Amino acid sequence: MTTSTIIWIIVAVIVVIAVIALVMSRSRGRHVEAKRDKAAEIRQEAAEHDQELREREVSATEAKARSELARAEAEKRRLEAERLEAEAREHSGDAEAVRRERDERIRQADLHDPDVRTDKEGYRVDEDGNRLEETRGTDGLGTENHVNDRDYGTGAHEETGGTTRDR
Repeated sequence: MTTSTIIWIIVAVIVVIAVIALVMSRSRGRHVEAKRDKAAEIRQEAAEHDQELREREVSATEAKARSELARAEAEKRRLEAERLEAEAREHSGDAEAVRRERDERIRQADLHDPDVRTDKEGYRVDEDGNRLEETRGTDGLGTENHVNDRDYGTGAHEETGGTTRDR
């Protein structure tokens, strides 16, 4: 073999090695670029998940705020209901006291009225001396279940605790 043949073989080997190195270099570059692309894709997905996470956190915070507001409103309504209930009890007690006072005044009036048959305490009684159940209307006048004041005229007698009184 001649020197020129050996030089051509060496040049050919160097060219083949350079081509192989170039191909491998490009292959590694593509592989590295593919890894960069994959990493960028994963980062993009993470950013999208991060955005979704923030949206869910905002929704959760808003739901919690609405829940607390609803609880506060319910508590406010409960307290208002309790206040109104106490006020109603107070008014009912006041009304009951006024009703008792009115009934006492009517009993006192009946006790002094010569046309109304009563016992010692001023409660109306029937002809046998039994107390009548009274139903008093809103006009303050008493009406009995089965005895009417008109039934008693002059000369009617009433027994009160062992004493008889002319009416």
